[in-house]
Amino acid sequence: MNEENEKAIVELLSEMLHEQRITNQQLGSIGERVSSLESKIGKLEEQQAKTNQGIGELRLSVMRLADQFELVFQHEHGIMALEKVVFKG
Repeated sequence: MNEENEKAIVELLSEMLHEQRITNQQLGSIGERVSSLESKIGKLEEQQAKTNQGIGELRLSVMRLADQFELVFQHEHGIMALEKVVFKG
């Protein structure tokens, strides 16, 4: 191998090393962003679990409220029937 070829190979290897360092830095930055995203996703999952629990509690409350409305509606019909009998007319 002649000296000119050796220089070209060394130059190419030097450029490749430089590019590899840049790539490694970029990968490190991406790794940091992935870690940050994982943390945020974990927090979102916790918040979603709390939200789901809250929705379940609200659903139960609405169902209980609907039961109470049904009870009031039944009482209203009973009162109206009593009024008809008592006030006949």
